[in-house]
Amino acid sequence: MNPRHRLFLLPILLLIVSLGVIYSGLNLPFLSGMFRVPPKASGVKTAVKIWASKRSGLYYCPDSKLYGKLTPGVYMSQGEAIQTGYQPAGKTCQ
Repeated sequence: MNPRHRLFLLPILLLIVSLGVIYSGLNLPFLSGMFRVPPKASGVKTAVKIWASKRSGLYYCPDSKLYGKLTPGVYMSQGEAIQTGYQPAGKTCQ
């Protein structure tokens, strides 16, 4: 096989394999956060104002010791946090 063909086929082969992994639903640790679908807010009070830590991806309820203290972070409703993909640091806010 000509060396030029190898250089051309390698990226195509990697693309095909990666698409197969993504669409097959394999649980690979290095891909787990890239294609995560945020959970739906069912039975959760979505209007509660929470503190979302941008660095950790967790959100904190108003009664938490870390509420408003971790930076960088942002205040938002619990519903927005769940829709955006943040996870509760402990339990969901009441």
